[in-house]
Amino acid sequence: MMCGITETVKTLESKTKVVDIIYSIVEEKTRAIKYFLEGEEFRETLIFGAYLCGNYMASSLLNDSEKVILVDIYPHLKDIVRNNKDITFMDINSFNLALRNKKLNPDLVIDLTGLGGLSPEVISNFDPEVLIVENPKGVYDREIFEVDNSLERLKVGKKRGLLNTYRISRISKTSGTMTLTIDTILDACHEIRELEGILYVIPNLKYYEGILFHEKNVKKFMGEINTPAITVSCLDEDIYPKIDEILRRNMERVKSFVEPIYR
Repeated sequence: MMCGITETVKTLESKTKVVDIIYSIVEEKTRAIKYFLEGEEFRETLIFGAYLCGNYMASSLLNDSEKVILVDIYPHLKDIVRNNKDITFMDINSFNLALRNKKLNPDLVIDLTGLGGLSPEVISNFDPEVLIVENPKGVYDREIFEVDNSLERLKVGKKRGLLNTYRISRISKTSGTMTLTIDTILDACHEIRELEGILYVIPNLKYYEGILFHEKNVKKFMGEINTPAITVSCLDEDIYPKIDEILRRNMERVKSFVEPIYR
């Protein structure tokens, strides 16, 4: 805790960090996928999209698959991968080479690339036991719905599922982990601002994707998300527990499920 301009005003930071919210969301998405898989084990798992969910999901599926391959068009995202000794990371060139040489034969394929991501033609190269594609849409937005082609990607696989993520009683334009993280923090700020004795609330957000994809600085990105999610200026420091309670309540609004697709 710090004082404000005078000792009457207190400045508090949430114990909850931005990274805590990110991992809460990717854990929810991973739980939904593992529930859909029903404990099935696989020979080779192929996951498209390392950011933000893919690297966590790849680690979580290591015990369910003999081999886990994580593919991303950005080579520098290899540095974001947890357990990278156990996960095979491929950039787009390595993937295309392996595909041409028929080195890939996955029985589980998960596409987390979202809007503008993987093309249906790429997925059509495989015939997995299970194919799961993330639905990037949130509430209705005509332009976003027109761009989305997630159902067109679900053309192969004996068992197919669409990963849906939403926030209970709240609005988010997409199901993307960063979208949901930002919306969760902003909505929590609005709730905290309504409490008695609050002067103002600041969401500690930055353009994280600019750091990761434009600057290509993974270390800086990891440092930036490891900061308190919210800063509060208030009169009474006893309000401290309510800040993280409101954040936690908003984090728990995020729910995922995999919708079976029959074709």
